Amino acid sequence: MKFLQLLLVGTLLLSNLSQGQVLTVLDSKGKPLSQAVVFITALDQHSKQVLISSPEGIINYQPVLSKVQVFISHLSFENHVDTLPSLSGDLHIRLVAKNVALDEVVVTSEYAPRTTGESVHTVSVINRQQIDNQAAPDLQSLLSQQLTMRVSQDAALGSGLTMNGLSGQNIKILVDGVPVIGRLDGNIDLGQMVLSNVERIEVVNGPMAASYGTDAAGGVINIITKQAVDRLYQAGVNLLYESVGQYNADMFAGFAHGKSVLLINGGRNFFDGWSESDTGRWQEWKPKEQYFGNIKYRFTHKNLVLGYQMSAFHEKLSNKGVPRLSPYFAYAFDQFYTTIRITNQINSSYILNRDWSVSGTVSHSYYHRTKNTYRKDLVSLNETLLPGLDEQDTTIMNSWMGRMVFSRAKINARINYQAGIDLSVENADGSRFKNDVKQSGDYAAFASAEYTITQNFQVKPAIRISYNTDYNSPVVPSVMFKYDFPKNIQARISYGKGYRAPGIKERYLYFVDINHNIQGNENLQPENSDNFFASINKKSVTGKIIHNTQLSGFYNDIRNLITLAQPDPDASLFTYINIGNFSTHGGTLTHSINWKNVSVNGGAGLTGRYNIYADSGNFKPYIYSYDFNAGVQYSLPKLNLTTAIFFKYNGKLPGYKLNDDNTITQFSNDSYRFLDATIRKGFFKNVLYIGTGVKNILNITNVNSFSQGTAHSSAGNEQAVGTGRTLFVRLQYTPGK
Repeated sequence: MKFLQLLLVGTLLLSNLSQGQVLTVLDSKGKPLSQAVVFITALDQHSKQVLISSPEGIINYQPVLSKVQVFISHLSFENHVDTLPSLSGDLHIRLVAKNVALDEVVVTSEYAPRTTGESVHTVSVINRQQIDNQAAPDLQSLLSQQLTMRVSQDAALGSGLTMNGLSGQNIKILVDGVPVIGRLDGNIDLGQMVLSNVERIEVVNGPMAASYGTDAAGGVINIITKQAVDRLYQAGVNLLYESVGQYNADMFAGFAHGKSVLLINGGRNFFDGWSESDTGRWQEWKPKEQYFGNIKYRFTHKNLVLGYQMSAFHEKLSNKGVPRLSPYFAYAFDQFYTTIRITNQINSSYILNRDWSVSGTVSHSYYHRTKNTYRKDLVSLNETLLPGLDEQDTTIMNSWMGRMVFSRAKINARINYQAGIDLSVENADGSRFKNDVKQSGDYAAFASAEYTITQNFQVKPAIRISYNTDYNSPVVPSVMFKYDFPKNIQARISYGKGYRAPGIKERYLYFVDINHNIQGNENLQPENSDNFFASINKKSVTGKIIHNTQLSGFYNDIRNLITLAQPDPDASLFTYINIGNFSTHGGTLTHSINWKNVSVNGGAGLTGRYNIYADSGNFKPYIYSYDFNAGVQYSLPKLNLTTAIFFKYNGKLPGYKLNDDNTITQFSNDSYRFLDATIRKGFFKNVLYIGTGVKNILNITNVNSFSQGTAHSSAGNEQAVGTGRTLFVRLQYTPGK
């Protein structure tokens, strides 16, 4: 009888061993935690299991009947290490949340997720809470509050960005690591970067060309979208109304089941246009309608994560002309700009063991922009498409990108390193390229290492070797240093070479109509640069008050800078030329205070730009501009209430102009400032959020400005910087289980 009982127990035990056991990983609140990496090491047998938790926080593991070590790692939680005499049965392990009061967790250009304090790079993070507190619908609204960043607005080209004195052509913008294509006059239209499904934005200051190649000499802005859901299923709707004529609505849904996560979102943004005074049909800020959607699927199996996502965007911008009236007719010329963006990408990551991982991304990006001009009869309301290529225009761009990275990130190791390949091919077609397909390719290998010289001193050299189908690419090196002084003081210094091959538009563009004469230049030379960035950061705690002070400085020296210019003032032709040397320098000083539920921050920035006319007379070699920002955010957790105030001052922007008689005189664009105030409250355990506030409280619209006249606009003395004071109401409803 005992023999039969022992046989039965043994059979059940063997059955359980063969079926595996369940380990559930929980967050600090006891909720299931997905994407936790678990290493189960049998110390006597030297065998290892590498597993990733499912959306339900579950890991199916094979029991170990000898001494075993369990190591659990997650982006937002402290590492968990435990040594047990054996491991079997169903277990629940709760992780401890990282203290991120001082630091955010970042992934851009890192070997493994780490805090900003641990990173050798100077990285700042704009998290979802700040995006919601600013009620920022797009990247244009969000970055307009950042130091040493200036956001410009063009009626037809949209918004552009300068960062640390460098134009958008030297700032790489990524979405989940994939470069955004479709630059107009060198800039990505930030108003087309919708933030409805964005989790956070990481801004890496300093030279990043060794890791990300062209367009990254001045830094990288990586937009990271939502990766997972907090519950088994989640759905919701976001609604935004602004009194300026903005109506936004989007919906989303997320599902987690077994090893899979599915995220879907889509919506519509509509802006009715705005002018400071009633101008009839024509408006300073053009009406636009946007439709967007995104679908993301993520599959996890043991130590492998596979993902696919597709994003689509459609925008129609309307430029309605001034009525032309007489006793016999009434008509106007209307222009419509339509932009389509579609990106498909496949991501994968495989954790080889506790120290090694490999990740890869393959993507295709499609960009299509058309301009159509109509003659509209204002009596019959009939529209006639005008003939001729000068009134109609189409630009089509395709980009294929492949990136694979091997990383070693061993905890407390003296040296960690990373190596990878980065391949990209881009082509352009359309009437602006005489309907010829133009193509360019760039194929690169890169590597970097983080070497801990002492406990407090780290150095990170990097190198990039590339082959460009059109130009001889140089070797691009960089080196970064980080030193931890006593009393929580950190110093970082980075230097990197920069290289930018002329883009397809700069070489082959042919844009000639009644208002434009822009032609590319096939004889352009690549840009080369030396880029420096340094920062000192001091963190301290006084009682319950957390202080964070940072002083930073930058210097960028560019040779053969590519710019759009008018070589002959007597001719209407604009083309891209190399203007020689150009440089920028400056810095920022910021300080933030966190006390209980109050967060206060403020800072000042100085940017100096080289005066290209300095050698033509007795002029200062650099022209300087200042900016300031400040913010206060206060939350009442018991009431689920948050209030915030944001202020940004953009100082005067001086410059020099070339007159018709070839004399040079100085001018200055006026300063302007923005002040916003918001309040946001959660209801029904934060399932429903309602926010309201006032944007542009100071009612800033147009400022005095000098425009020498470009290929896209004529000279003028005013610049549109704001749409006046507006009230907004926002509703966010997110039910789920």
